Amino acid sequence: MSSLTASLIASPITEPVLDGRVALEAGRLDAQTARSVNTNSLQMLDLTYDIAEMSLATFTRAREQGVPLVALPLFTGRRFMQPAVLFNSKAGLASPADLRNRRVALPQFWMTSSVWHRLILRQIYGISQTEVHWITTADERLLSLGLPPEATRDTTGRSPQELVECGEAEALMGPGVGGPPRIIPGAGQDAIVPAFTDLITAQREYYERTAIFPVAHCIVMKQELADGDPELVEDLCNTFERAKQLGLPAVLENPATRPIAGLDRTETRRLFGDDPWPYGIAPSRNLLETFLSDALDQGLIHREMAVDELFPATLPDQFQ
Repeated sequence: MSSLTASLIASPITEPVLDGRVALEAGRLDAQTARSVNTNSLQMLDLTYDIAEMSLATFTRAREQGVPLVALPLFTGRRFMQPAVLFNSKAGLASPADLRNRRVALPQFWMTSSVWHRLILRQIYGISQTEVHWITTADERLLSLGLPPEATRDTTGRSPQELVECGEAEALMGPGVGGPPRIIPGAGQDAIVPAFTDLITAQREYYERTAIFPVAHCIVMKQELADGDPELVEDLCNTFERAKQLGLPAVLENPATRPIAGLDRTETRRLFGDDPWPYGIAPSRNLLETFLSDALDQGLIHREMAVDELFPATLPDQFQ
C-alpha cells in the first residue's frame, strides 16, 4: 500500500497518530495537524486528503449528495453545547427557554455545533427552529443549501460576539471551543453572560436525560479506499483506537479536559464509564439517529438517512 495522506485536529487522543507513536500495521500514514475542522471540512469536499477529521454536519450533507466519502465510527471530537450558549445581560433572558422570538447569533447556520444547538433547543425546551431569528456571520461551507427564511446573514464583518455586545443579537450559540469568552464591557458594549449559572449541573442533567454526548467531528476517508481495501478500514479503526487508549488517561486526569470540565473523576466515571469517547457505531447509535432525524427536520438533508449509510459496509465487528 502506498503512503496515505491525513489531516487531523491535534488532541491527546489523536496526537499519537500525528507524532507517529501509533502507526498503521500495513502501510504509512502521512498525518499532518489541521488548521481547523472548518478548513478540513472544506478541503474534504474536494477530496484533498485520503483521511481527515471532518465536521459531522458537513460530512452528512456531503454523503447525502453523493460526495465519495465515508465515515469511520471514530468520534474524535465531542463536546457539550451548554457552555457555548451566551446571553446579552440586558436581554432579559433567564434560560434558553426564553429564546422564542429572540435574535440569536451563530457563526454558520449549518456547522455541526449550530445543528446541535437547534436540536437541543427543540429537544429540551420545545422551541422549533422557525421560532427563532437566526443571524449568521460567516459564509456557509455548503453554499447550495442557502439559509431558511428564519435566518439572515450579517455582512458587516462583525463576529457573533460583537453582535451580542452591541445588542443586535440577544444571544450567541457558538462552537464551544475554548469555553465562553471573557468579556470586559467597554464603551457601547453590554456584558455577555453564560446562559447557565451552573455549567456542570446543566451538562450533567442533559446527559442524564438524553444519554447524548454530542459528536462534533469524526474521521472520514475516501470511498474508493474503503471499498477497495476492507483491511485498511480495520487497520485505521484499530490504529485510532490504540491512539485513543494512549491519550485517554491524560484527558481524564485533567479536570479541564474531562467531558464535563470540572466534574470530579469519580462522578465522571459514574456517568461515562471508563471511556467517554467510545468508538464504534453501537455506543453512539441513539445519538446518530437523533442527529439524522433532526438534520432532516432542519433542512440539512432532504431525505431520511439510516445511521449505517454513513459508514463502510466492511467495518469489523468490534466497530459495528
